[in-house]
Amino acid sequence: MSFVFRHTHNSIVKRKCIKKICRLEGGEAYSKTARILFNEAYGLKIGYGTYGGIWTNGALHWQDITIGNYCSFANNISIYTGNHPTNDFTSHPILYNPSFGAPETLNTGQPLTIGNDVWVGQNVIILPGCHYIGNGAIIGAGAVVTRDIEPYTINVGNPAKTIRKRFSDNVILKLEESHWWDMELEELKGNINKLRSLCNK
Repeated sequence: MSFVFRHTHNSIVKRKCIKKICRLEGGEAYSKTARILFNEAYGLKIGYGTYGGIWTNGALHWQDITIGNYCSFANNISIYTGNHPTNDFTSHPILYNPSFGAPETLNTGQPLTIGNDVWVGQNVIILPGCHYIGNGAIIGAGAVVTRDIEPYTINVGNPAKTIRKRFSDNVILKLEESHWWDMELEELKGNINKLRSLCNK
C-alpha cells in the first residue's frame, strides 16, 4: 500500500489509499499511517484525533499547514496560505505554479498553525492574513478569517470577530497547562471526568 502511494502521481489513487488505511487503523481521527502519507504527499500535518473536512479534496492543495490534535472540521472549508501576486506584471499563476507552466516554484504562501481542540464550522474561509489559530478556538459557520485567532475564543462573521472567550482566564490557564491533547484515546477516556472538573472551577 505505501509503495503504491509513494510512487503514484494520481490523486484519486492516493485518496483511496488513505481511506483504506484509515479503515484499517480506527478511522481518520486515529490513523497514524494515514497522517504520515498525507504529510508526505501534500505537506499537510494533521494531529492525532483530528477529523472531518480537512481530509477531503480541498486539503489536497494546501501546504505549510500544521494542525494540532483533537480538532473538528466541518465540510466545505477553504484555506488559503498565499495570494496571487499583485505587484508583478500579471497576477496569473504562471509566475509561481508549475501546473500552469511556471519556470520555477516561488513560495508565495505563509505557514499556518492551527492549535489543538480547534472547532471550524461549515463553509469557513481562512485567508492568508491568518497565520495562527490558538488552542480551543471556535470558528462559526460561514466565517471569513482574515487575522490570527486567540486561544479559547469564539469567532464569527465576515470578517471574523471574537464575540467572547469560552472560559475565564483562570480556567483557560488550567486547560493550557493540562496539555490534555497530548493523551491518546485510551488515556484520555480515563481522564474525562478530571478534565471536566477543570471547567467548573
